[in-house]
Amino acid sequence: MKKSRQFILVILMLSMVFMYSSFVFANADSDIELKQSELKNINNKLKEIEKSKTKLKKNKNEILNKINGIEDNVKNLEGELNLINNNVEKLTVGIADTENILKDATVKLEDKKTLVNDRLRIMYKSGSVGYMEVLLGAESFSDLLTRMDMIQKIYEHDKNMISYMKEQKNLIIEKKNKLSDEKIKYQELINDRETKKIQLSTSLKKLNSTQIKLKKDYSALEEQEDNLLKDANEVTNIIKKLKLAKNYVGGKMAWPTPGYTRITSPFGYRIHPITHKKKLHTGIDIAIPYGEKIYAAQSGTIIYAGWFGGYGKAVMIDHGGGYVTLYGHNSKLLVKVGQKVKRGEAISKCGTTGASTGPHLHFEVRENGKYVNPLKWVVPY
Repeated sequence: MKKSRQFILVILMLSMVFMYSSFVFANADSDIELKQSELKNINNKLKEIEKSKTKLKKNKNEILNKINGIEDNVKNLEGELNLINNNVEKLTVGIADTENILKDATVKLEDKKTLVNDRLRIMYKSGSVGYMEVLLGAESFSDLLTRMDMIQKIYEHDKNMISYMKEQKNLIIEKKNKLSDEKIKYQELINDRETKKIQLSTSLKKLNSTQIKLKKDYSALEEQEDNLLKDANEVTNIIKKLKLAKNYVGGKMAWPTPGYTRITSPFGYRIHPITHKKKLHTGIDIAIPYGEKIYAAQSGTIIYAGWFGGYGKAVMIDHGGGYVTLYGHNSKLLVKVGQKVKRGEAISKCGTTGASTGPHLHFEVRENGKYVNPLKWVVPY
């Protein structure tokens, strides 16, 4: 009867352990799935960012090509403007020279007109007598003919000279007008090129502004990408630790620093690194980077959370049945006295507070107030 009761009791205890283990593993699976879903979302965001970056790169290249094209067009326009301005300068000089020639021709024509008019005026005043005197003064018939021919030639010469000078003046005026027309056409070309240059400059300013915005947008995407990559690494590490915790089979308690297993100082007597005296090391020291999270070895109630002498910032958890765990030298505490915590729940962050020579976790297990070797309860993983 007694053995039967003991057997039933053992069966009940095993059932409770199995149920607890199932609960722990179910929670672990749920946490892993949650983190994997979070990681998937991060990766999807990273893919979207990569697409956006590719699109921005394409836009940046298109804008750059347009800017280069406009700059080439501006250079070509400036070259054309230089040529046109040179031609305008030549035309201006040509027009000025032509105007001087025209002035000179006009003066000569007026002088010739004056000479002819004076001669005609004298002849008019002398009347036909003067003309007849020239003819009657002839000594012979042949001399008469000669004198008549001479008078006719003088008249024809004056007439032809005036006509020629008028013709030359008209040619000079025509040349001046032609040069002026060419200058106007060139000026129109200058105005056209200047207008195009202004339009291109306006387009260039807009493109440069767009280019600056694209660079800012690209930098913002890169910053988002960096942050997401950091998040992805953190979530990946958490998943790794959760999987390690799920597969953990050693010890009655969980390892408080998953992924960090190097014990720098074991349980037992040693020479204290600060006092240099032989003293019982009441726990184990685990090497862990500064700021890394530390997890509860077993479910329980927080009975202490604060500064604890040489332990620095410390946490103590009462697991019931006379068992208490202590976590020392923390940089930050994540729990408060009276708070209920579950096995594997983050309770603090690693530090080097108190009597410490560097970042590490001092982990203790106390059984009914006595220090026991933690490795009887936990297995590194």
